[in-house]
Order: sequence, then C-alpha cells, then structure tokens
Amino acid sequence: MAEEISLEEYKKAYGVIVSEEEKIGFLVHLVVYVLVNAMLIAINFIYSPEAIWFFYPLIGWGIGISMHYLFCVRWIQKELKGREAKAEYRARGKK
Repeated sequence: MAEEISLEEYKKAYGVIVSEEEKIGFLVHLVVYVLVNAMLIAINFIYSPEAIWFFYPLIGWGIGISMHYLFCVRWIQKELKGREAKAEYRARGKK
C-alpha cells in the first residue's frame, strides 16, 4: 500500500516541480535569445555594416526575457501560494 503524504509535503513537492519547470523554460528561452541575437549581430556586420540595427531586436527581446525571468523565476513562489490557497479553499468547500 502506498504511503500517505501530508498536504504540506505535497505542496512543497509541487512547488519544487513547478519551480524547476519554469527555470528550465527560462533557460531554454535565454539560450535561444543568445543564439538568435548572435546570428543577427553577425548578419548585421556582414551584410549591412553601414547601418547598425541589431540592437533593436536585442533590446526588444531583452525586455521580454527580463519579464520572463521576473514572472517565471523570481515571483513564482507568490503565484504558487495563490494557486494553493484557491485549491485548498475549493477542496474545503466541497467537503
């Protein structure tokens, strides 16, 4: 028979899993950002060195990746606590 776990243990394990998934998602986004922008810089300097334009996508996408970091890595615990509270409220209301 499977061992019972407490609600607190479940919340902690769930929080760790979600946190890890969000960090992996951010790291994938960061790697793609670096690779694509390195390619854009190379294209800019090879094909049109007289007009420097690579920093526009670099800055625009940089803002997006900064927001991804803030929402999915730094503030994830606050979001998880809100989700847990809603789930607990619903579970207690149906008993």
